[in-house]
Amino acid sequence: MASTDIPIGTIVEILLGRGVVRFCGTTSFSPGKWVGIELSEPVGKNDGSVQGVPYFSCHKNYGVFVKPSQVKIVQDPPSSSNVSLIPFSLPSIILTCL
Repeated sequence: MASTDIPIGTIVEILLGRGVVRFCGTTSFSPGKWVGIELSEPVGKNDGSVQGVPYFSCHKNYGVFVKPSQVKIVQDPPSSSNVSLIPFSLPSIILTCL
């Protein structure tokens, strides 16, 4: 993978399997850029937190961090133009999950 910026929501494949990018950036646990992935199966190492620092949230053992070079993009994230508008009267918790 040439670029180190992988958009949040991108479906990717790594050695452990497939997942969705939930974080891309620098961390306090190691220098350089890291990609946080929520895996589709519980074969990961964390819940999106490392050494008590939360970078994203997912179920235990579904989260993993890898270097961008270890990531193969399977499907780009949906564009914002493909997202339908939601009435403002819905609870804000729903809006934050989208």
